[in-house]
Amino acid sequence: MWRVLLLLLCAYGGAVLFGLPPSWPFDVLYAAGRSPVPDGLTVPADGKRRVVVLQHGLWRSAAGMGRLERTLTAAGYEVLNPDYPSTAGFLADHAASLHVAIERRLAAGAAVDELHFVGHSMGGLVIQEYLRRTAARVPTSCVYIAVPHRGAMLCDLRKRWWVFALAMGDKAALQLSPGDPFHQQAIPLPCPTGAIVGTLGAGNDAIPGDDDGTVAVGEATLAGAADTVTLGKGHTAIAIADETAAQVLQFLRHRRFAR
Repeated sequence: MWRVLLLLLCAYGGAVLFGLPPSWPFDVLYAAGRSPVPDGLTVPADGKRRVVVLQHGLWRSAAGMGRLERTLTAAGYEVLNPDYPSTAGFLADHAASLHVAIERRLAAGAAVDELHFVGHSMGGLVIQEYLRRTAARVPTSCVYIAVPHRGAMLCDLRKRWWVFALAMGDKAALQLSPGDPFHQQAIPLPCPTGAIVGTLGAGNDAIPGDDDGTVAVGEATLAGAADTVTLGKGHTAIAIADETAAQVLQFLRHRRFAR
C-alpha cells in the first residue's frame, strides 16, 4: 500500500514540477481508454469539418476529458481539448484563454462546418462565459455535463474551509457560489443545448434533495435546454461514463438525447 502512495506522491510532485495540473496523474489513469461508439452515431462521410471543443472542470486537467476526446475522435470529430489553470484565474480569464485556443485551432485548417461545445462541471460555465463574448463563434450545439448553471450551494458550505482555498484557489472557485454576481447574467442559448444531469439519489447529505455528490440535480438542470437526460452517475464518474459519451454523440448528431 505504501508503494502505491509513494508512486502517487511522486506522480503528483512530477506534475507540479513540470507545470501540469495537480490532478493530471489521476486524470490520465482515470480517463484511460475510450468508450464504444454506438451504431449510427459516427459522423456522416460528407467531407465536412466538425469540431468539438471540450472544457474540463475545476481542479481537473484536459486529461480528465481524454476518454471522451478519444471517443469523439473515433466517431469522426475533430476535437479541441485545451487545458486551463482552473484554480488560478476567474471565469472571464478562462473564457479569454478558450477564445485564443479556438481561434488558433480553427485558423489552422479549412472552414468549419459545425462547431460544438461540451463542458463538464465548471467547464460549462467557462463555455457560457466564452459565448457571452462579442467575438465568440456561434456554435452548432452545446452539451453541458453536471454543470451548476446558477452555482453550487456546496461552494457556500465549503468555501471557508482552509483546504478549499488551498486546493481550489480564491478566484473561479468562489464564483461557483450561487450568490456571486456571475450568476445574475443571462445564460446564453444560441443553439440547441443539452443538459446531462448526474444523480446518486441523496448522494451528499449536505445538499438537499438528489445530487451527484457535488452538484444538486436542480443546479445541473438548465431552463431553456432543448433536451435533458439524467444518468445515475457521480460528479467525477459522469465525465468518463460510457453512457455519457453515447448521449453526447447522440445530441451532437440529432440535437436530442436517446431514451
